[in-house]
Amino acid sequence: MQVQQEEGSSAPSPYDEFLLADVKTGERSRIGLDEKEKLYLDCLDAFYNDEKPVLGDSEYETLKTDLQFEGSRIAAFSKDEIKYLIANKRFVMGKPFLSDSEYDSLRRKLKTAGSPVVLHEAPSCKVDGTCRFDMKVDEGKQRLLYLPGTLGGLILACEVEFWTLHIDPLLSIVLGALPAYLFGVWFTENIFAQKPLVASTACPSCNSFLTVYFGDLFGVQRDGIMGPAKQKEAGSSQVAVKCPDCTAKLIADRTTMRIESNKVAA
Repeated sequence: MQVQQEEGSSAPSPYDEFLLADVKTGERSRIGLDEKEKLYLDCLDAFYNDEKPVLGDSEYETLKTDLQFEGSRIAAFSKDEIKYLIANKRFVMGKPFLSDSEYDSLRRKLKTAGSPVVLHEAPSCKVDGTCRFDMKVDEGKQRLLYLPGTLGGLILACEVEFWTLHIDPLLSIVLGALPAYLFGVWFTENIFAQKPLVASTACPSCNSFLTVYFGDLFGVQRDGIMGPAKQKEAGSSQVAVKCPDCTAKLIADRTTMRIESNKVAA
Protein backbone atom coordinates (compact mmCIF):
# COMPACT_ATOMS: atom_id res chain seq x y z
CA MET A 1 0.00 0.00 0.00
CA GLN A 2 1.31 3.45 -0.84
CA VAL A 3 0.15 6.93 0.04
CA GLN A 4 -0.49 9.34 -2.77
CA GLN A 5 -2.79 12.24 -3.54
CA GLU A 6 -5.74 11.39 -5.79
CA GLU A 7 -5.66 13.16 -9.12
CA GLY A 8 -8.47 15.57 -9.71
CA SER A 9 -9.44 15.72 -6.04
CA SER A 10 -9.48 18.94 -4.10
CA ALA A 11 -6.74 19.47 -1.53
CA PRO A 12 -7.83 18.21 1.89
CA SER A 13 -8.10 20.62 4.77
CA PRO A 14 -5.35 20.34 7.42
CA TYR A 15 -8.14 19.93 9.98
CA ASP A 16 -9.65 16.85 8.31
CA GLU A 17 -8.88 13.41 9.66
CA PHE A 18 -5.98 11.85 7.78
CA LEU A 19 -6.99 8.85 5.65
CA LEU A 20 -4.68 6.42 3.90
CA ALA A 21 -5.33 6.02 0.17
CA ASP A 22 -4.83 2.78 -1.74
CA VAL A 23 -2.87 3.49 -4.93
CA LYS A 24 -4.85 0.92 -6.91
CA THR A 25 -8.43 1.52 -5.82
CA GLY A 26 -8.12 5.06 -4.46
CA GLU A 27 -10.15 4.00 -1.46
CA ARG A 28 -9.29 5.84 1.73
CA SER A 29 -9.27 4.20 5.15
CA ARG A 30 -8.41 5.10 8.72
CA ILE A 31 -5.09 3.99 10.21
CA GLY A 32 -3.87 3.73 13.78
CA LEU A 33 -1.73 6.23 15.67
CA ASP A 34 1.39 4.08 15.39
CA GLU A 35 1.06 3.92 11.60
CA LYS A 36 0.50 7.67 11.40
CA GLU A 37 3.63 8.34 13.45
CA LYS A 38 5.67 6.00 11.27
CA LEU A 39 4.36 7.71 8.13
CA TYR A 40 5.18 11.11 9.62
CA LEU A 41 8.77 10.03 10.25
CA ASP A 42 8.98 8.63 6.71
CA CYS A 43 7.94 12.04 5.36
CA LEU A 44 10.64 13.81 7.37
CA ASP A 45 13.18 11.15 6.45
CA ALA A 46 12.52 11.81 2.76
CA PHE A 47 12.81 15.55 3.35
CA TYR A 48 16.15 15.34 5.21
CA ASN A 49 17.68 12.89 2.74
CA ASP A 50 16.36 14.47 -0.48
CA GLU A 51 14.33 11.48 -1.51
CA LYS A 52 11.00 11.43 -3.35
CA PRO A 53 8.28 13.03 -1.18
CA VAL A 54 5.98 10.50 0.44
CA LEU A 55 3.02 12.91 0.67
CA GLY A 56 1.88 16.10 -0.95
CA ASP A 57 2.12 19.32 1.07
CA SER A 58 -1.59 19.43 1.94
CA GLU A 59 -1.70 15.77 2.97
CA TYR A 60 1.42 16.23 5.10
CA GLU A 61 -0.19 19.17 6.92
CA THR A 62 -3.34 17.10 7.46
CA LEU A 63 -1.27 14.26 8.91
CA LYS A 64 0.70 16.57 11.21
CA THR A 65 -2.43 18.33 12.49
CA ASP A 66 -4.15 14.98 13.03
CA LEU A 67 -1.20 13.76 15.12
CA GLN A 68 -1.28 16.93 17.20
CA PHE A 69 -5.01 16.51 17.88
CA GLU A 70 -4.39 12.90 18.96
CA GLY A 71 -1.71 14.02 21.40
CA SER A 72 1.21 12.36 19.65
CA ARG A 73 4.58 13.26 21.19
CA ILE A 74 6.36 12.82 17.85
CA ALA A 75 4.47 15.75 16.32
CA ALA A 76 5.85 17.99 19.10
CA PHE A 77 9.46 16.82 18.83
CA SER A 78 12.16 19.34 17.98
CA LYS A 79 14.29 19.27 14.85
CA ASP A 80 17.18 17.61 16.71
CA GLU A 81 14.89 14.95 18.20
CA ILE A 82 13.46 14.09 14.79
CA LYS A 83 16.97 14.00 13.35
CA TYR A 84 18.04 11.57 16.08
CA LEU A 85 15.11 9.23 15.41
CA ILE A 86 15.77 9.25 11.67
CA ALA A 87 19.48 8.61 12.28
CA ASN A 88 18.61 5.49 14.29
CA LYS A 89 16.20 4.32 11.60
CA ARG A 90 18.80 4.84 8.87
CA PHE A 91 21.46 3.02 10.85
CA VAL A 92 19.22 -0.05 11.22
CA MET A 93 18.55 0.09 7.47
CA GLY A 94 22.29 0.18 6.80
CA LYS A 95 22.06 3.69 5.31
CA PRO A 96 23.50 6.04 7.97
CA PHE A 97 23.58 9.73 7.13
CA LEU A 98 25.46 10.89 10.25
CA SER A 99 29.05 10.10 11.14
CA ASP A 100 29.83 8.51 14.52
CA SER A 101 31.10 11.81 15.91
CA GLU A 102 28.02 13.72 14.67
CA TYR A 103 25.69 11.09 16.13
CA ASP A 104 27.47 11.09 19.52
CA SER A 105 27.43 14.89 19.61
CA LEU A 106 23.70 14.97 18.83
CA ARG A 107 22.97 12.33 21.47
CA ARG A 108 24.93 14.20 24.15
CA LYS A 109 23.11 17.42 23.28
CA LEU A 110 19.71 15.74 23.64
CA LYS A 111 20.67 13.96 26.85
CA THR A 112 21.85 17.20 28.41
CA ALA A 113 18.52 18.76 27.48
CA GLY A 114 16.66 15.81 29.02
CA SER A 115 15.00 14.79 25.78
CA PRO A 116 12.77 11.69 26.14
CA VAL A 117 14.00 10.24 22.83
CA VAL A 118 17.37 9.33 24.34
CA LEU A 119 16.25 8.39 27.85
CA HIS A 120 15.58 4.73 28.54
CA GLU A 121 12.90 3.71 31.04
CA ALA A 122 14.83 0.62 32.17
CA PRO A 123 18.53 -0.08 32.79
CA SER A 124 20.59 -1.81 30.14
CA CYS A 125 22.89 -4.57 31.35
CA LYS A 126 25.79 -6.42 29.76
CA VAL A 127 26.94 -10.00 30.21
CA ASP A 128 29.75 -8.94 32.56
CA GLY A 129 27.22 -7.53 35.05
CA THR A 130 27.66 -3.86 34.17
CA CYS A 131 24.34 -2.01 34.19
CA ARG A 132 23.69 1.53 32.97
CA PHE A 133 20.86 3.99 33.38
CA ASP A 134 20.32 7.38 31.76
CA MET A 135 20.39 10.55 33.83
CA LYS A 136 18.54 13.79 33.22
CA VAL A 137 19.12 17.31 34.49
CA ASP A 138 17.07 18.13 37.61
CA GLU A 139 15.99 21.64 36.64
CA GLY A 140 14.42 22.47 40.01
CA LYS A 141 17.48 21.63 42.13
CA GLN A 142 19.76 23.13 39.51
CA ARG A 143 18.04 26.50 39.88
CA LEU A 144 18.29 26.32 43.68
CA LEU A 145 22.08 26.34 43.41
CA TYR A 146 21.93 29.83 41.89
CA LEU A 147 19.56 31.17 44.54
CA PRO A 148 22.11 32.13 47.28
CA GLY A 149 24.33 34.09 44.90
CA THR A 150 21.36 35.83 43.25
CA LEU A 151 19.79 36.83 46.58
CA GLY A 152 23.14 38.03 47.89
CA GLY A 153 23.69 40.09 44.75
CA LEU A 154 20.19 41.56 45.01
CA ILE A 155 20.68 42.61 48.62
CA LEU A 156 24.04 44.18 47.79
CA ALA A 157 22.55 46.02 44.79
CA CYS A 158 19.65 47.36 46.88
CA GLU A 159 22.00 48.60 49.59
CA VAL A 160 24.27 50.36 47.10
CA GLU A 161 21.34 51.98 45.28
CA PHE A 162 19.69 53.07 48.54
CA TRP A 163 22.79 54.70 50.02
CA THR A 164 24.05 56.27 46.78
CA LEU A 165 20.91 57.09 44.79
CA HIS A 166 18.46 57.24 47.74
CA ILE A 167 15.71 55.55 45.74
CA ASP A 168 12.69 53.56 46.92
CA PRO A 169 13.50 49.94 48.00
CA LEU A 170 10.95 48.47 45.55
CA LEU A 171 12.50 50.40 42.68
CA SER A 172 15.92 49.23 43.87
CA ILE A 173 14.76 45.61 43.50
CA VAL A 174 13.56 46.26 39.95
CA LEU A 175 16.76 48.03 38.92
CA GLY A 176 18.99 45.52 40.66
CA ALA A 177 17.32 42.35 39.34
CA LEU A 178 19.47 41.97 36.22
CA PRO A 179 22.82 42.80 37.89
CA ALA A 180 21.89 40.43 40.75
CA TYR A 181 21.14 37.62 38.30
CA LEU A 182 24.45 38.10 36.47
CA PHE A 183 26.31 38.22 39.77
CA GLY A 184 24.50 35.07 40.94
CA VAL A 185 25.54 33.15 37.82
CA TRP A 186 29.17 34.27 38.14
CA PHE A 187 29.33 33.61 41.90
CA THR A 188 27.70 30.16 41.63
CA GLU A 189 29.75 28.87 38.70
CA ASN A 190 33.12 30.23 39.82
CA ILE A 191 33.12 30.41 43.63
CA PHE A 192 30.19 28.65 45.29
CA ALA A 193 29.71 25.48 43.18
CA GLN A 194 32.24 25.39 40.38
CA LYS A 195 30.63 24.10 37.14
CA PRO A 196 27.54 22.74 38.90
CA LEU A 197 25.14 20.18 37.45
CA VAL A 198 22.39 18.36 39.33
CA ALA A 199 21.03 15.20 37.70
CA SER A 200 18.36 12.72 38.74
CA THR A 201 18.22 9.05 37.86
CA ALA A 202 17.43 5.61 39.21
CA CYS A 203 19.90 3.13 40.62
CA PRO A 204 20.68 0.53 37.92
CA SER A 205 20.68 -2.18 40.59
CA CYS A 206 17.54 -1.50 42.63
CA ASN A 207 15.70 1.35 40.80
CA SER A 208 15.88 3.64 43.84
CA PHE A 209 15.70 7.36 43.06
CA LEU A 210 19.09 9.08 43.13
CA THR A 211 20.26 12.67 42.90
CA VAL A 212 23.75 13.12 41.49
CA TYR A 213 25.72 16.35 41.96
CA PHE A 214 28.59 17.32 39.67
CA GLY A 215 30.73 20.18 40.88
CA ASP A 216 32.66 21.25 43.95
CA LEU A 217 31.33 23.47 46.76
CA PHE A 218 33.97 26.11 47.51
CA GLY A 219 36.68 23.74 46.21
CA VAL A 220 36.61 21.48 49.30
CA GLN A 221 36.82 18.27 47.26
CA ARG A 222 39.49 19.52 44.88
CA ASP A 223 41.72 20.80 47.66
CA GLY A 224 41.06 17.93 50.07
CA ILE A 225 39.88 20.27 52.83
CA MET A 226 37.43 17.67 54.20
CA GLY A 227 39.28 14.38 53.78
CA PRO A 228 41.23 13.16 50.73
CA ALA A 229 40.69 14.93 47.44
CA LYS A 230 37.94 13.22 45.42
CA GLN A 231 38.33 15.10 42.17
CA LYS A 232 41.42 16.22 40.31
CA GLU A 233 39.69 19.35 39.13
CA ALA A 234 36.46 21.19 39.64
CA GLY A 235 33.69 20.01 37.39
CA SER A 236 35.22 16.55 36.85
CA SER A 237 33.20 14.55 34.34
CA GLN A 238 32.86 11.52 36.65
CA VAL A 239 31.84 11.16 40.28
CA ALA A 240 31.55 8.10 42.49
CA VAL A 241 28.09 7.47 43.96
CA LYS A 242 26.88 4.87 46.45
CA CYS A 243 23.21 3.86 46.45
CA PRO A 244 21.77 4.41 49.97
CA ASP A 245 19.35 1.49 49.58
CA CYS A 246 21.32 -1.37 47.98
CA THR A 247 24.83 0.07 48.69
CA ALA A 248 25.82 -0.53 45.06
CA LYS A 249 28.94 1.35 43.93
CA LEU A 250 28.13 3.56 40.95
CA ILE A 251 29.98 5.85 38.56
CA ALA A 252 28.11 8.82 37.12
CA ASP A 253 29.42 10.55 33.99
CA ARG A 254 28.22 14.04 33.10
CA THR A 255 29.63 13.77 29.55
CA THR A 256 27.50 10.78 28.57
CA MET A 257 24.76 11.54 31.16
CA ARG A 258 24.79 7.93 32.32
CA ILE A 259 25.22 6.22 35.67
CA GLU A 260 26.89 2.81 35.69
CA SER A 261 27.23 0.02 38.19
CA ASN A 262 29.20 -3.19 38.15
CA LYS A 263 27.28 -5.96 39.85
CA VAL A 264 30.36 -8.19 39.91
CA ALA A 265 32.41 -5.61 41.82
CA ALA A 266 29.48 -4.61 44.04
